[in-house]
Amino acid sequence: MQALQPPSQLVLRQQQQFGQQPLLLVNAPDAGVVSELNVAGVWHLHAGYAAQWQAQQPHVAQHFGAQPPSLTDVPAAAAALVWLPKEKALTLFLLDALRALLPVGTDIWLVGENRGGIKSIHKNLPSSVTAAHKVAIGNHSLLLHCQISEPLAQFDLADYLVYTTYQGAAEQAPLTLASLPGVFAFPSIDEGSAMLLQHLPRISHGRVLDFACGHGVLGAVLQQAQPQLEVSYLDVSAMALAACAETLRSNQLKGHLIAADSLMAASKEPSFKHGFNYVVSHPPFHTGTATDYSIGQQFLQQVNQHLCQGGELWVVANRFLPWPELIEQAFGHCERVAQDNKFAVYKAIKSVRRASPSKPKSAPAASRQRKPRQRQWQ
Repeated sequence: MQALQPPSQLVLRQQQQFGQQPLLLVNAPDAGVVSELNVAGVWHLHAGYAAQWQAQQPHVAQHFGAQPPSLTDVPAAAAALVWLPKEKALTLFLLDALRALLPVGTDIWLVGENRGGIKSIHKNLPSSVTAAHKVAIGNHSLLLHCQISEPLAQFDLADYLVYTTYQGAAEQAPLTLASLPGVFAFPSIDEGSAMLLQHLPRISHGRVLDFACGHGVLGAVLQQAQPQLEVSYLDVSAMALAACAETLRSNQLKGHLIAADSLMAASKEPSFKHGFNYVVSHPPFHTGTATDYSIGQQFLQQVNQHLCQGGELWVVANRFLPWPELIEQAFGHCERVAQDNKFAVYKAIKSVRRASPSKPKSAPAASRQRKPRQRQWQ
């Protein structure tokens, strides 16, 4: 139980609240809760959680994606237990999806950490669910209960897409960006990514990886300028990948979408086979509401392995983060390309391996000369 996240610990302490209702778990981080709950299925929004569940509980019905599961996927589900996301708009999105999936009167349980917004979520719940009431508090978390009061006849992901326009270089056409609730910097582009785009070189050919791609703005801008680029878009979030897919479709672009929480998890993807000429990223340092440097740290420690010789890493990050040291450890150097009072753009190049010079043949004995003895420092 110690290994579980605090909301999951509270859920297990309050397992009697759920009775024997077959539960649809939404955004559940810990596969260990299965041992104490009647789980009808799991809807994953986080690729890392999905991989953990698939490895530890492969017998449980599971669904990954921004589109909710169908009743065919989870036919036995009689109630839902939602691990509250930090974004209120995403919570409302999930409630709408559940209203389309489950009938009026269905129990909906919400669990989350106190600092993650659950204390105030009752003020933002729509009239389509009953007023939420507190069931239990503990483990720095809160468990709430409500019920579906109004059905939703049909759930359409397109209804939640928000479109904005990004204007990059003057000679390029405006780029249409699609976003969804829960996507980083929803619904537009964050300041850091905008700064990185101002300093990226004009890439004319090769393979590009947009790590932690969000709605895909970095890779899409590069690909719009040079359509022959092979761009892969990697993110942990199902919402981000769905938004990225729509960004590509809206701009008549193509790319490889990868759901993974690390380069290691994605390393078996076909687009990783030959390595990348460029990797661009605004790496995350949060998981939910918690500060979490591990994703960015692992990325910077591993990215050198996935670059071709002479390949380039381009990263933007908050200036206070220790990324330059990690880049130096991986590459032996780190160039600060630009900075302002909040962000910095860093660049590193994978050194080109030089062939070892062939050993000269020994000179004939008669022509050998004694070399002067070199002074040795003690």
